[in-house]
Amino acid sequence: MRVLIVTAVPAERDAVVRGIGATAPEMAELPVPGGTIHRLSPVPPTGPPLTVDVLAAGVGPAAAA
Repeated sequence: MRVLIVTAVPAERDAVVRGIGATAPEMAELPVPGGTIHRLSPVPPTGPPLTVDVLAAGVGPAAAA
């Protein structure tokens, strides 16, 4: 199963990654236009393998100003 979590700002993304990271042995950073996807593969206690992608996709400080 694959899950995508989109946050507004990098600080939120980092908090999500820290929370999931407790059960994920490793993380990959994948550059995409306008940001970086943090891909984690936590080990679920039961069920199919899990991949979680976390992306900060807010408007950014320049557009917010």
